[in-house]
Amino acid sequence: MKSERSAVLAQPRQMALQEFPIPAIGDDTFLLKVNLVTICGGDPIEYEGRNVKAHYPMILGHEMVGTIEQIGDTAAQRYGVTVGDRVNVEPYIVCGQCEYCLTGYYQFCLNSKVYGVNLSCEQPPHLWGAYGEYLFGAPGSKVHKIGSSVPDEAAALASVLGNGVRWIRTKARVAFGESVVILGAGAQGLATVIAAHEAGADPIIVIGREANQAKWALATEFGAHQLIDLDQEPDPLRRVRELTGGRLADVVVECTGAEAMMQLGLEVARPTARYIMIGTCGYGRPALITDMIVFKELQVFGGLGQSWDTEAAVKLINARKYPIEKMISHVFPLERADEAIRFFMARPDQAVRVAIKPD
Repeated sequence: MKSERSAVLAQPRQMALQEFPIPAIGDDTFLLKVNLVTICGGDPIEYEGRNVKAHYPMILGHEMVGTIEQIGDTAAQRYGVTVGDRVNVEPYIVCGQCEYCLTGYYQFCLNSKVYGVNLSCEQPPHLWGAYGEYLFGAPGSKVHKIGSSVPDEAAALASVLGNGVRWIRTKARVAFGESVVILGAGAQGLATVIAAHEAGADPIIVIGREANQAKWALATEFGAHQLIDLDQEPDPLRRVRELTGGRLADVVVECTGAEAMMQLGLEVARPTARYIMIGTCGYGRPALITDMIVFKELQVFGGLGQSWDTEAAVKLINARKYPIEKMISHVFPLERADEAIRFFMARPDQAVRVAIKPD
């Protein structure tokens, strides 16, 4: 096989299939045959031209699982995998030498390249995103071996679950029996529910306004104790107070980026609570009552990506404790990649996570 097909985003909202040569693999690189790639909540930012770091034309896709087709000896030794192994590849390609890499924050690598986000497919060897049949594995990748019993749909979400691990374990340091309120029941919120359940949080309360009942059902299946639908509950603060015995939340994780939800997070947090903010609002200026941070002495943490958190996520995925694959609500073939991302953007009432299957 001398060539492959990938879905190329030539310009914002202009996506079409294009052929590329299969690259030669060196001692420290690998070739991944993509089994499945999911559409991240951030992919529409590149699709619509709202990411200043994007370089067009580009191949999107950084939540992936695939099979090692070729691999150099050094890369095989470094990653502990060989031809035929099924793996998840993290989004980041890191230098391993800068201050951030050496202090455990490699998502901020000063020389960072990110699969499917900030690399143009005009740059050889072209295959820098997983919306295609193959991905080129560069030196500095992070590779995780997937168990034989794990569905591709679960394995592709390793970095998503890694985010949940980061918010709950690494950032909030949730202790057994602490109360956690999660704002938003999308993929990030659901991953956070799993991580909170693993940490022994009690109660785990999910608040949202979701027309998609599948998200609510998954939140319960993954371990949420209480669901608060804002379309049904006029006073969510009162309800959280009831569910926590008047204490309010020890930890709040805000996953939506919506102004009203960010403010609600401040309200449901108890004094000295940890508030993890991961939702983004496109550099808008939401009007928040920041006095609540002062008067409650809240500890507010931002959350971006995963760094040394995917290891724990893959271990959990390989254990098959949760049916994580149920988060994939729709699968499209590669030929319909443009339709897939448009559907994901337009139909949150139906889509949880949408995947593209090249084969």
